[in-house]
Amino acid sequence: MSDNGPVTTTIEDGVAVVRLDDGKANALGHEAIDALHAALDVGEAEAGATAVIGRPGRFSAGFDLATMTAGPEASLPLLAAGAELAFRLLGSPQPVVLGVTGHALAMGAILLMSAD
Repeated sequence: MSDNGPVTTTIEDGVAVVRLDDGKANALGHEAIDALHAALDVGEAEAGATAVIGRPGRFSAGFDLATMTAGPEASLPLLAAGAELAFRLLGSPQPVVLGVTGHALAMGAILLMSAD
């Protein structure tokens, strides 16, 4: 099992099971996005598919609002990181499915549209 902040990854029956749970709204800041990339790396190296599952009641509330409202110097790099993650899901060499366990807002919804 890999534990990377708000993201944990296990391999179950050949599938990388990635759980996104920050205990709150699963906001996507740099830490969560970096952890999701690391989990996708594990999935590509050790599994035939990846499933990203949100916490009960919340998949993701989208980008971290504190960063997004801090001005362009803070928000633009986060926007770029989120876009890179969405493109990675779109171009994944293996199936990536998302377990939507609740709300998926803003960038959370974009990730849903980017996965299989």
